[in-house]
Amino acid sequence: HVMEDAFKLEIADPETGAILPDGEKGTISITTLYKWGAPQIRFNVNDISAFHTDRDCPCGCTMRRLKRIYGRNDNMVKLRGVNVFPEAIGAAMLEDTRSNGEFFCFVDRVGEARADHMDVWVEAAGPGVDKAAFGQDTERRLKEVLGVKVQVTPVDKGQLDKYTGTSSTSKVKRLLDRRDK
Repeated sequence: HVMEDAFKLEIADPETGAILPDGEKGTISITTLYKWGAPQIRFNVNDISAFHTDRDCPCGCTMRRLKRIYGRNDNMVKLRGVNVFPEAIGAAMLEDTRSNGEFFCFVDRVGEARADHMDVWVEAAGPGVDKAAFGQDTERRLKEVLGVKVQVTPVDKGQLDKYTGTSSTSKVKRLLDRRDK
């Protein structure tokens, strides 16, 4: 629930800044309505969410509700017209016991048509994992989760640390967009 007597939340299109109708995903901006501390006016928290279209809540509160936080706008990438959040890939990886949960996404433009392409490298949980089957199954699962086809490349455990920085930083990276803008 948004405490509308203390804060005004807006959901805006990440590219244009236009305020979106209830139900549509966009970045959250917040305005504080009290003057304690520094005022925040349309502060973009860079999280992606959407308002529920129905104000009725089982708890009885009538204030607006966010559906959920879908991910960070700075982690989102648009791939062939679909917004892709690395967090969704991570959730899918945690469901599969053949994965140790580590992944990294490379986004490029390929071929003469300069088509958007994402290659998701995923770490296998151990040496006994059939990487071919794991890769094919993961490609199918990610198509369901993301709504767009991506390539999956299974790699050995520990191979992604140079990209993610898991062992050296608390701000783990999951995406490298190498498309020329």
